[in-house]
Amino acid sequence: MLLVAAGMLVALGAGVATAARRARAASVGALACLVFAPFVAEPLPEIPAVLFRIVAGVLAAFLLLVAGRRAGDESGSSLGLPATLAAAAAAFAAGLGATAVGLPAFGPSAAVGAGLACLAVALPPVIRARDAFRLGTALVVLANAGLLLRSGLSGTPPALEVLVGGAALVGLAAAVVTLAGTAATATGDLAIPGDAIERRRPPA
Repeated sequence: MLLVAAGMLVALGAGVATAARRARAASVGALACLVFAPFVAEPLPEIPAVLFRIVAGVLAAFLLLVAGRRAGDESGSSLGLPATLAAAAAAFAAGLGATAVGLPAFGPSAAVGAGLACLAVALPPVIRARDAFRLGTALVVLANAGLLLRSGLSGTPPALEVLVGGAALVGLAAAVVTLAGTAATATGDLAIPGDAIERRRPPA
């Protein structure tokens, strides 16, 4: 039951991270998504590895908050927050059901469900994001999806793999800060430079 609760928190956090209009709310969603993820495992990784992953999640969420300082309120998901949360919940339930009907998995079904939820809500903004903050946040959630699916399908990872995964999330979030800074320098806001040029081009 605790695994399912942790998985649902990860799924809902992913939905908020990718759909909330305000950058601060999106960063809080990313925080929940990343911090609860290491608890969706059975058995849990070694305690030092879990603590490292929690600290890495907090740091990654903070870096996303820094990256989103210039994000506009209009840059949330075009689906809206309620629809995105519904999609996350549906994907989570699908993951639980898939393992129940025979999908081979050596880890908990909650990890598969949480990974699918992260994947479902992260892919649309990765494809269609028009600013660096939304793109970067979606990429972090997508990376978290990969870690969760690995845990769900292959079992609890060893401590070293947990450490590498946490470090990778922090590194990716740091890259988002750099991308946001580059976009701000090039366009004056967080619009991706090529997209900003396309939007400013007058119609023929």
